[in-house]
Parts: sequence; C-alpha cells; structure tokens
Amino acid sequence: MKLLTDVRALQACPDGIGRYSLGLLRGLAAVRPGWTLKALVHPGAAAGLAGLPVETVPCGVPRFRTREDREVTPLVVSSGADAYLNFSMAGPCPVLPTMITVHDLMVLNLQSYFGPGILRNIGARLFFRRRIRRSVSHASSISVPSAATLTELEATFPGMASKAFVSGEGQDLFPAGIAERGEREDAGFLLYVGNARAYKNTSRLLVAYSRMRALDHGFPPMTMVVRKDRAFSGFLREAEDCTGRSGITILSDIDDGKLKELYARCTGLVVPSLHEGFGLPALEAMAAGAPVVCSAGTALAELAGDACILVDPDSVTDIMRGMALLVAEPALRADLSRLGRIRAGAFTWEAAAEKVAVRLEGIL
Repeated sequence: MKLLTDVRALQACPDGIGRYSLGLLRGLAAVRPGWTLKALVHPGAAAGLAGLPVETVPCGVPRFRTREDREVTPLVVSSGADAYLNFSMAGPCPVLPTMITVHDLMVLNLQSYFGPGILRNIGARLFFRRRIRRSVSHASSISVPSAATLTELEATFPGMASKAFVSGEGQDLFPAGIAERGEREDAGFLLYVGNARAYKNTSRLLVAYSRMRALDHGFPPMTMVVRKDRAFSGFLREAEDCTGRSGITILSDIDDGKLKELYARCTGLVVPSLHEGFGLPALEAMAAGAPVVCSAGTALAELAGDACILVDPDSVTDIMRGMALLVAEPALRADLSRLGRIRAGAFTWEAAAEKVAVRLEGIL
C-alpha cells in the first residue's frame, strides 16, 4: 500500500498530536514494512521524521484553514497514494479513501476551551463544528484513542461512531522490559505533566496542593512540567499567588532524558483532568512504575484501570484525598507500581498501528 499521512501537527519540539503522529508512523513501519509511507509535513519540523522510512512532502499550509482544500488537496491527490491518513480531525477531503483521527472533541464540548472570552469561544466552536462535521462525514474511517472519545463522537455527531474504531496509543520513553528492572528510586516529590488549559484542572490542583502543605508542612514538594502555550502565563500567575508556591517547582521545554528521570524518581503522578481523549503522561508514568492519581469518569480511568487512585476532578477535597493516600501508603504505591507496569505493557504503538493498518486495508 502507498499511504500518505498528514503530520502537519508535528512541531520542532513534538508534543501532543505530534508525538502521536511519530509513534504511529514508527508502529506502521514496524507492522507493515512493505508499505510505502509518505508524510505531509511543515518544512520546519521535517527533521523530526529523520530515521523513519518515510518520504517527506513539504507543506507549509497550517491546519484548520479554509485554504487547505485549495492548496493541500492537490498535494494529496498528486502523491500517488492509495489512501490518506490525517492525524488531525479536520482537513482536506480528497477523492481518496480517507482516515481521520479524532483525539477528542473538547474544542466543541468544553466551555472556555479557547480562553475566557465568550464571543471568541462561540465563534471558534461554530468554525470548528463546520470543519469537523465535514471531515467526519467525508472520512471512510475514523480512529479514536479511547472508548471515552468514541462515546463523545457519537453524542456530538450521531451516526458517525458506526465507522469509528478505538486504536489506543503507545509510549516511547520506556521500551518494554526497561522499566521492570530493579526497584524505583523514590525521591519524594509529586509530579504533574501537561499543559495548563482549563481541562487540565491545574487551578484545583494548585488549591489542593496548597491546602495539603498548610495541613502538613512536611508534605512532599511537587514538580510541574507545564507546556508553554496560550494558558501558560495565566497558570504562572495562579501558581505565584497560591500559598503552596514554596513547594512547587515549575519546568518547561525539558528533553526526554529529564522527563524520564522525573517519571522514574517521583512518588507519583497527579493528573486530575476534567476531560481527556487518552492521557499519555499517565501511560508514561505507569510504564516507569510511577503510581498515578487520576480522574474518575474520564479516559484516564479507562486507561489506568485498577492501576491508579481515582478522584473526583470537580472536588478539591477529593484531589487532596488522592494525594494524601498516595503519600501515606507505601504498600499501595508498590501495588500500583506493579499493576501500572503490567497495564502499560498492553499499550504499544505497534498494537495501535496494527489496528489502524487493518482498518485501512479494509476500506480499500
């Protein structure tokens, strides 16, 4: 098969959909070595594909623009591909068998996703609803990372879940067999990894942590690895104003080596998100043997199964309970570490790529 993939979400420092794109491409190369893989990529990010058996097709057109049809569709059609795989949920609608990836639908269903401005949120949701509806209607198949996203897809666009399937995701930081060797070195700090947008619930996390420090001055410090995006400056203001600030270390733009060290040495990862499509940091933490505190009723609970402490993300008190339990119970941490490693082993890029490959072969 000749497959054209759309990796225009890939940035020079990959995160989010960019990391997903790289992981799935590696998986496809492994499970279908006879396929010819091409990738539409922004010229400034092409270096991220180095070492992969993928031919790059430079394309400087940003995602989610009306000009995509005019400028990107000809590249897709002229590529000679048998099928088009877009790692984003909206884009060109070429006359080719097409698979899109719906990671989540927070842009439509989460209030204030685009910031505090009411008019900006209304306008953005209207724009994205049109673009996404067009793409899901046109797609031959739709990949989603979790059953939670599949349910959200059906609720938002009734009938579209019939052509969707759950692919899952994988992680690259801790290859199979590495994390299981030896005991973890617990350096006595809590960890948060993610951005600071509203759905990540960092405001409640800061309040919960500050209250724990007020109740117990010896409560462990917390390291927060927070991506610098449009929500970062607001997060910094909140962090500086919180009473637990002296116990918080804030990092950004760290490399994979540093991130692996944090996962390997933390007491546990705390991710009290209000909404997630999958939850890559939780998977990376489990693969490292780090216990996880995460949100009930979200894709995080689906991912972690019984290998986590579940909390109500709407309750500061319950987030406090989860952190307190994590810190106070070493036997529980050991159990969660063991269970997390086992569960993480089921989520690999090869497994996700196999599901995608089978569906692509089916739509052809």
